[in-house]
Amino acid sequence: MKRLICALLALIILFGTVACSPETGEAVTDEITTNQIEPETTEDPEETEEPFIIKEDSLVFAQNNISEYTIIRPENSTDANIKAATELQSYIKKISGIEIPINTDAEPASEYEILVGYTNRSAEDQFDTARLGDEGFVIETVDKKLFIAGSGVRGAIYGVYTFLEEYLGCRFYASDYEKIPKRDTLGVQPIERNEQIPVFEYRDIDFVTSRQNNFQAKLKANGVYNNTPAEYGGKIEYIGGFVHTLENWVSVKEYFADHPEYFALNEDGTRQNGWGAQPCLSNPDVLNLVKEKVRSLLKDRPDAKIISISQPDNGTAQKPCMCPDCRKIYEEEGAFAGAQIRFVNAVAEEFAAEYPDLKFDTLAYHHTRSICKTPPADNVIIRFCTIECCFSHPLGTCKDVYAMAGSEKTISEDISDWAKVSDKLYVWDYTTNYVESVAFFPNFKVLLQNAKFFADNHVIGVYEEGNFYSDTCDFSELRSYIMAKILWNPYMSEEEYWGHIDDFLRDYYGKGWKYIREYIDLGQKIVEDKHFGIHDRFSKTIFAHKVDRVNRTVPKDLTLDMIRNYKETDWSKYLDYSAKVEECELVTRGFELFDAAMEKATPEQAKRIKKLRLIPEFAHSYALNEVYGSNALKDNVINLLYDFFKTDAGKNVPMSERTELTLAVRNHVEEKYGDVYENYNRDLYSRALEYGLYQIYEGMPRVESIDDPGLNLGTTPDKWRPRG
Repeated sequence: MKRLICALLALIILFGTVACSPETGEAVTDEITTNQIEPETTEDPEETEEPFIIKEDSLVFAQNNISEYTIIRPENSTDANIKAATELQSYIKKISGIEIPINTDAEPASEYEILVGYTNRSAEDQFDTARLGDEGFVIETVDKKLFIAGSGVRGAIYGVYTFLEEYLGCRFYASDYEKIPKRDTLGVQPIERNEQIPVFEYRDIDFVTSRQNNFQAKLKANGVYNNTPAEYGGKIEYIGGFVHTLENWVSVKEYFADHPEYFALNEDGTRQNGWGAQPCLSNPDVLNLVKEKVRSLLKDRPDAKIISISQPDNGTAQKPCMCPDCRKIYEEEGAFAGAQIRFVNAVAEEFAAEYPDLKFDTLAYHHTRSICKTPPADNVIIRFCTIECCFSHPLGTCKDVYAMAGSEKTISEDISDWAKVSDKLYVWDYTTNYVESVAFFPNFKVLLQNAKFFADNHVIGVYEEGNFYSDTCDFSELRSYIMAKILWNPYMSEEEYWGHIDDFLRDYYGKGWKYIREYIDLGQKIVEDKHFGIHDRFSKTIFAHKVDRVNRTVPKDLTLDMIRNYKETDWSKYLDYSAKVEECELVTRGFELFDAAMEKATPEQAKRIKKLRLIPEFAHSYALNEVYGSNALKDNVINLLYDFFKTDAGKNVPMSERTELTLAVRNHVEEKYGDVYENYNRDLYSRALEYGLYQIYEGMPRVESIDDPGLNLGTTPDKWRPRG
C-alpha cells in the first residue's frame, strides 16, 4: 500500500511539473542553456505545453536512455555534410543525453534512420536537387525514417539547424547564447514535406556579435562577413576585395605621379588625388589595366565566383569624372552610372566565355544610383545602396529621402528601375547609426517590409551592414537574429516577425522582457511621423534633449547671505539655472524600463540588460553637458548671479563686490563640480569597453583603455576622440 501511495505521489509531481515542446509535444523536464546561469524560477504558466503522446506513427528518437536510430550520411560526404551529421548528433545528445551513432549509406539500411544530406536511401525523384541548389533543403518523414536532405555545400547543415529549431525546440539566439531543451523522450510526429529554398541567394549580416563561434551558419547567413570555415558551409566569397575596389585596381599611390589622366577630372580642371579618388572610366588605358589585373587574379583563383569592380568611397564618391569623354557618356546614357556600367560590362564580357560562372559586382551608390540606358551585362551584379533613405518608414511609403544625392527619385523608385533591367540585383542596406552607434536606431518596423520590397523587386542578395567596427549596445544580438530570419524568409507575416522578436526578448533578457519590448515600441512610436537616417545624432534628432534658455527666473530661496557665504551653499540645485533640460522620453522612460527588467532577470540576463541601458546613458551624457560641462557650469553661475544682482535683494550691492562674488562663486563651483561630467563619462565608457564597445562612431580610432591619451571625456561622446 505504501508503495502504491508513493507511486501515485510521484505521478502527481511528475504531471504537475512537466512542460512540453510547442513544436513536437515532447515532455520537457527542464531547460539547459549555454553560457547562461540557470533561472531560479520555473517557466510562466502560459508557457506550459501539452504532454507528448506517442502514437503508432510517431518517430521516437530517444526514450528511457535508449535509441533505435542511426544517423546516416552519404559515404562520399563533403566536410559540411559530415559537420551537419555530427551537429545533429551533438544537439540530440545535449537534449536527451543519448548519443545516436553515425554511419554512412554504405552500411545496410535499417528501419530507424535519420538521413542527413543526399543519401542512397531516398526514392527516385524524391528530391529535386537542381531546384534545391546549394542551400535549399527538405525535411520530411517516410515511415520511421527522417530525411534532412540538402546539398553538401550548405543545404544539409542548414536543414539540420532548421530541424533543431522548428521540431526540437532549440533556439540559436546569439553567438554566446543558445537555448536547448532537455527531454527524456525525444521524437516528432510525422512531418509532411517541409521544403525551404532561400529567396535571397546572398545573405550577409556583419554585426560584430554575429561573427563569433561559427554562429552565422546557424543564422543561415552566407555572405562575406560569415567567417565560418568550410566545414560549416563557408560563404559566398568575393575575390580581390569586397567593395570600393577600383581604388585598389587603379591606385593613386601607384599611378598618379606618372598617369594623372587615369583619375577623374574635377570641375575646376584638377585631377582627383588621395583616398577616394575616382578613376576616369572613359580612359581606355584604365580599362586595359583593370582587365590585366583581373586576369592576373584569376590565374591564382580560377574558382572565383564574384569579383567586385566598384567605385571608391569617401566624399569624392559623389564627384564623377567631368572630362569631355565622360561627359559625353553621361549625356548619351542619361545618368552618371552610364560610364561605370559601360566600363564594368567591358570587363565582364572579356571573361564571360572563359569563366561562365564568374560574376562582376558593381555599385549603384551616390552619383551612380540612377539607372542608365545601357543595361548591365548578364554576368554583372548591380549592388544598390540604400544609404540615403529614411529608415523609420518602409521603402515605397516615404517620399522624403534622408539625404538626396545623385538622383531625382526616391530610393524605392531607383531600385524598381534597376530591377526592370537586371535579374542580378543585390542591395547594400544599413541597420545602425554610423555617427553614434550607441543611439537607438528606430528601424524595427521597416526591416520586414523592406525585405519584402527587395524580394518583390527581384533582388537576389542583401547585405545588412551593421556595426562592423565595434560592438554596440543597440540590440546588435536581436538585430542579427531577426535579420537572419527575414533574409531567409522575407514573406513571413508581421505576426510571425514580432513573434520571433518576442521569443528572443523573453529568453535572452528574462522575465522582464516586456519592459524591453515596450522600450522598442516607444522608440518606434516617437518616429512615426518623423524621418530618420543613418547619420542622425542624439543632439540633433527627435531623440535629443531640449533646453530652455529663455525663461530665467531667480530662485526665491537664493539670498545675498548665501552668495557671500558661497562655500557653505549647496549650488547643485541652481546649476541648471539658464539651461533647463527636458530629456527625451526614450531616455527617462528607458531608465525605468531597463531597471524594471533587471529586477526580474538572472545575473547573466541582467548583464545583457545593463548593456542595453547604455543607450539612454549615452544620451543622458549630452543632457548632463548642458549643466555640468565646463562652459555650462560657468555660464549658468554667471547668468544666475547677473540676474540676482538686478533683483531688489541684490541691486544695492556695489559693482566691485558683485564682480568679486561672481568670480569667487564661479571658481568655487568649477572646483567643486568641475569633474562631475568627466567622471560620469569615465564611468560610462569604462562599462562600455567591458562590452567591447571600442568605437562610438564609424571612423573613430579604436579605444581599448579608459586611460587612452587620445580621449577627452570632458565633452559629449561624439567628441571624445577625433576621427582617424
